[in-house]
Amino acid sequence: MADIFLEIPRRLNDPPRMFWWDLDLSLLVLTCALAGMVSGFFVSGCALGFLLAAAYGRAKSGKHPAFALHLLYWYLPASVTGLKRTPPSYLREMVG
Repeated sequence: MADIFLEIPRRLNDPPRMFWWDLDLSLLVLTCALAGMVSGFFVSGCALGFLLAAAYGRAKSGKHPAFALHLLYWYLPASVTGLKRTPPSYLREMVG
């Protein structure tokens, strides 16, 4: 009966998972729960984490597996991302 929920990765490039969530979604929930625990609102932090994870999961469904990295590239300045070989994200016109 316990084998129903266990999914063995079949390929080396499968995304890392925590329980049944992708790792980025589970880290979002855990971060909000930790922030709620530190501030004294654990249940509210968990609820906020689940809502944010659900919204982020809907936003990234059907998109590239590195969707979060793409968002970081487009919305953070180059000094934060540390990318040196790519053009700045505010240059939106392509040559060619």
